[in-house]
Amino acid sequence: MRRREGAYRAYLAGAVALVAVAPLARMLFIALLEPASIAWLTSPAFAEQLRIVAAAVVPLGLLVGTTRGPALLDPFATVTLGSNDVPRRVSLRRPFRTSVLAASAGTGLLACLLGAALVVGVGAPPVPVACFVAASVALAYFGVIAALVGQVIGSLRAWVAAIALGLLGVSPLGVGAWFGSIWTGVVGQSRGNGRGVHSALEGWLGHDGGLSLVLVGALALLGVLAAAFASVPRLLDRLRGDTLLRQARRREAAAFAAAAGELAGASAAYREAPSVGRGLRAVVGGPRVLSMLVRDAVGALRTPQRTVLGLVGVLVAALLLGLAVSPSAVAALAALGGSILMFLALAPFTEGFRHAADAAAGAAVFGTPTGEQFLLHAVFPLVVVVLVVGVTLLVSGGAGGGAAPLLASLAMVAVRAYEAGRGHLPPLLLTPMPSEVGDVSVLARLVWQLDSVIIAALLGLAATMLWAVGLPVVSIVLLVAGALVLALATRSRLRHLRG
Repeated sequence: MRRREGAYRAYLAGAVALVAVAPLARMLFIALLEPASIAWLTSPAFAEQLRIVAAAVVPLGLLVGTTRGPALLDPFATVTLGSNDVPRRVSLRRPFRTSVLAASAGTGLLACLLGAALVVGVGAPPVPVACFVAASVALAYFGVIAALVGQVIGSLRAWVAAIALGLLGVSPLGVGAWFGSIWTGVVGQSRGNGRGVHSALEGWLGHDGGLSLVLVGALALLGVLAAAFASVPRLLDRLRGDTLLRQARRREAAAFAAAAGELAGASAAYREAPSVGRGLRAVVGGPRVLSMLVRDAVGALRTPQRTVLGLVGVLVAALLLGLAVSPSAVAALAALGGSILMFLALAPFTEGFRHAADAAAGAAVFGTPTGEQFLLHAVFPLVVVVLVVGVTLLVSGGAGGGAAPLLASLAMVAVRAYEAGRGHLPPLLLTPMPSEVGDVSVLARLVWQLDSVIIAALLGLAATMLWAVGLPVVSIVLLVAGALVLALATRSRLRHLRG
């Protein structure tokens, strides 16, 4: 029976890969073969970006593990296995192995696409590309191990370790420099596709016969990998039952909300509860704009992990939007990803919109009109965007995209306000919608849930691409018009909530 179940799961995974993953991978591979994409992949800036990403894998893994670790079962299995004498290294081995395989497969596929683009586009030899893919998979494994460590040690110690490992990762001797040097070696060997395996290895080892820094780093990585693999059973045994049960209940609540079509409820299951700053005074006197700004800032400080991750997300989104400097497929993908990430990263700073929407749906207990509440709560995210995005673009020299990243980020605040007035799923969308291809009510519910993400992606993409092709005035007009339309749509949603 178990063998049949495993065969069915393998068949299902293969079918999903052929139907959903393969077309997306093909589209991305074709986009990477464009001249602008090849120039970006072979530039020193891309190697620097890889260095930063590689340095952030382990710290982010530690932080993610404090909320959702890789060794997790459903609540019933967690209670059942926690009440007997079965070692956790046995009971939690399967979910941990699944997490490792998922992370390694996804990272390996992306690394294969990048390496194959250089092999086909500029004739890079396969041996360095294979080394890059192997290093990417190893880095993904490190991330899963770090998530397991974060699941064991808890939030406070995980943050301290994440900061220390982040500083070490971006140092010249850290994993970021090692990973970036591998990609630099791949790019440096791009002209040697006809030299064979021996010549390629000779180029990597160096003409003087000594080991290069890359090879030394690879040998050190093998030792660390072996040590990490040996420590997994001990880490699994150290997992506490209350931590496992709390994370399992969160995951189950998020799964139930997502299955019911409430994606907002699914994300709320992982929302951080206020933990610090209880003594900070949130209600102050003075002008209403200043007092509301202080309230929202204090509310953000009371959830420090969520706020810090939001700031990091805003920073990364600003860098992605700054890459959209030319009308190319890679620039469009960067603008698309940056817009979506900016929309998601602004969530910790726009909790005031959700509070104003809840107040609008209930009894009128505040003297401030709903529209004025939304305007007052918009001050804090606007200040965050101006400071973080503006400083990021100035420091990184990312002014190649002009003011488009800043303007697109400001427009995402209007999208967050529109998202706050969503409300519950309309019962009309639960009715079947028969068509020639079957029931399309699922698609209608999905579009209703993701309309804010779709609007954010399209608005940011259109604005940045218009700026990139030399139409800044049209880009500004589009952003202003989009913000006004979203304001009217938000007012309509709030009226529907009150009705």
